Amino acid sequence: MPVLSHPAFGPRVALVFVTIGSLMDVWVAVWYFTFVRGTEAPNITWFWLLGLFFTGLTLVFIGLLLGRIGRAARQAELPPSEALMAEANIQKTAAANPPPMVAGMPGVGVGQPAGTPPGVAAPTANPAMPAPSNPPSGR
Repeated sequence: MPVLSHPAFGPRVALVFVTIGSLMDVWVAVWYFTFVRGTEAPNITWFWLLGLFFTGLTLVFIGLLLGRIGRAARQAELPPSEALMAEANIQKTAAANPPPMVAGMPGVGVGQPAGTPPGVAAPTANPAMPAPSNPPSGR
């Protein structure tokens, strides 16, 4: 079933958005409680503090919505359940009745290594050194 082999992108993107937004808000809170609380901070500090905090909240919100939207889109892109059952029955029948195997195929030698294309000779053990015909006699 090829449709089921490609997962939707929504859950991954939602997880990234929620993670980045949460981490951003955590570090903004650390920044606030470490440096800003109890002091007279300039306006530029509050600008960056609130801007980053609300950006993080927005990313968390978008991530939460994307998760739901992605699940709904996943259901919408699936074929009807009747087609899924018919495809499952076809796959089950094909698995129960494998195609017949031919006993000997031309071009495939006995003991040929797996993955060697048909018609290609299997490599020999040491093709660079031929065996000596007459060993030298000792004196």
